[in-house]
Amino acid sequence: MEDKSKNSKVLVIVLIAVIAILAAVGITMGVLLMNNNSSQTQDTAKQQGVVFDSDASHYEQEVSNAGGAEQGIKIPGYPDMTISSESTDFPITLLNPEENPCNFKFTLSLQETGETLCTTDLVKPGDAIKGVTLDKPIEKGTYTLIINISTYSVDSNSQMNGAQVKSTLTVE
Repeated sequence: MEDKSKNSKVLVIVLIAVIAILAAVGITMGVLLMNNNSSQTQDTAKQQGVVFDSDASHYEQEVSNAGGAEQGIKIPGYPDMTISSESTDFPITLLNPEENPCNFKFTLSLQETGETLCTTDLVKPGDAIKGVTLDKPIEKGTYTLIINISTYSVDSNSQMNGAQVKSTLTVE
C-alpha cells in the first residue's frame, strides 16, 4: 500500500513538473511570436515606403479646419503669404492636425507655372514641418500656391481621400 501511495505522489509531482514546463514553453513561444510580429510590422512599413519626414516635429497650436468637416480628416487652412525673391527659405507650417487618422504628404506647387516647389515625406498626426528650403528662389510675381495633401492610413498605409488647398503667394 505504501508503494501505491509513493507512486501516486511521484506521479502527481511529475505531472505538476510537466505542466509547469509546458506553461513556460507556451509563454516563451508567445513572447517570441509577439516580438516577431512587431518587427515584421516595422519591416512591412519600411517595405511599403513609409518614410516620415525628419523635419517634422510635434505642433501645439490650435488651427482652423479648412475642410469644414466635423468628422473625418481635418485639413488646415493656409493664409496668403509674401516672401523674398532672393531667398530659398519658405516660411510655411505644413501641419497634420492631431485628430487625424492618417499621415500627410505635402506637395507645394505654383498653379501658373506647374512648378513643384517641394514634396515632403509623411507627417504624423500632431506633427508639423515648420518651414521648407526651396531648391532655388522664385521669380518676383503673384502666384496661386497649391498645397496638395495626400493622405495615408496610419494603420495600413493605404491611400485615403486627399485635399488641395490654394493660397496667394506674393514674391517680392
